[in-house]
Amino acid sequence: MQINLKHLNAEESWNYILGFHERYHSKLKHLKYKYHTFVPNDKRMHDFIEIEKPTPEQIQHYHDVFVNEIYNPSDLSRFDEIITKEVLPNFERAVEKQIVPLLSAWQTKLPKTLGVECLYGNGGSYGYGTNPRIVWRMSEFNGNKYEILGEFLHEFVHILIERPIIEKYNVPQDLKENIVDIICLELFGHEPMNNFDRSFANAYITPEAIRTDLAGAVKKMMVDYTTLKQAQSTKDR
Repeated sequence: MQINLKHLNAEESWNYILGFHERYHSKLKHLKYKYHTFVPNDKRMHDFIEIEKPTPEQIQHYHDVFVNEIYNPSDLSRFDEIITKEVLPNFERAVEKQIVPLLSAWQTKLPKTLGVECLYGNGGSYGYGTNPRIVWRMSEFNGNKYEILGEFLHEFVHILIERPIIEKYNVPQDLKENIVDIICLELFGHEPMNNFDRSFANAYITPEAIRTDLAGAVKKMMVDYTTLKQAQSTKDR
């Protein structure tokens, strides 16, 4: 698997912010996501995100502000040495030793290439399909190499299971994050990013399921989850 590190340029970074703006108002804010982690820590960008339906003129104004006054390529390259010399070698070892043996249990395979895209904000997300990539919003990050490694592994697990398991069994957002957190805690000792101690997933995503039949465990979980939701809906009528 070839890993390519990339820093988004000014226009690419703006396009990400613009795309996030639409997702935030259509979906993410209803899931209680905070916009601060997805944009530069600049009041002008916060002001833009808060406008639910910006006009073309407003979009152009904030584009110009970002490209000409905010964007600085050095903001996105400050961890390059740590990533290339320490994080990625450890990441590749963890994938080879701990993930590759489980690929058949997860009904997935390694991508031929993996992008690591650095951009503004704080935290991680991912893209999958024909262009699998870890999206690392790192301009406000103040952690160490182990935290970076944990972020990368978390997002990579998302990439591997999104299509063959999460999409296939229509797993909702909260349970999806619970599943990945449970896997990362079990395999890498990575402390969870979300609170899953009372998650519906806990009874299903066991150490044995992770290593032998993750897809089957999620399938059963979603059958039971759907049944429970239907029963609750009927009771509430």
